[in-house]
Amino acid sequence: GRVAMAAIVGYLVPEVFKFPGYLSTSADVKFEDVPNGLNALAVVPGFGWAQIVCVIGWLEIGPFLFSKSDVAGDFGWPYFGRQIQDPEEKAFKLNIELNNGRAAMFGIMGLL
Repeated sequence: GRVAMAAIVGYLVPEVFKFPGYLSTSADVKFEDVPNGLNALAVVPGFGWAQIVCVIGWLEIGPFLFSKSDVAGDFGWPYFGRQIQDPEEKAFKLNIELNNGRAAMFGIMGLL
């Protein structure tokens, strides 16, 4: 669900905003040269994809490896700056996030 929510943001933001400058100076690829959606897969250089895979791998073996909670996906991080102590409120918030993730899955499928 979280990946789908990030995918929605990553799909919609380039429709209205592109970073200035170069994505790759060696390949002479500017950010505005990268098309939106799946068409970007062929334009981003291979080393860029390798960097993305390495960062995801580092996150999986680093900060996301251990969870302080029995609930999947709850890493014990603050929720907008505050820890939720009430178990009912925490369950409610996690359920909201789960439902938003499901909606984002359908949304990104529709955009693709």
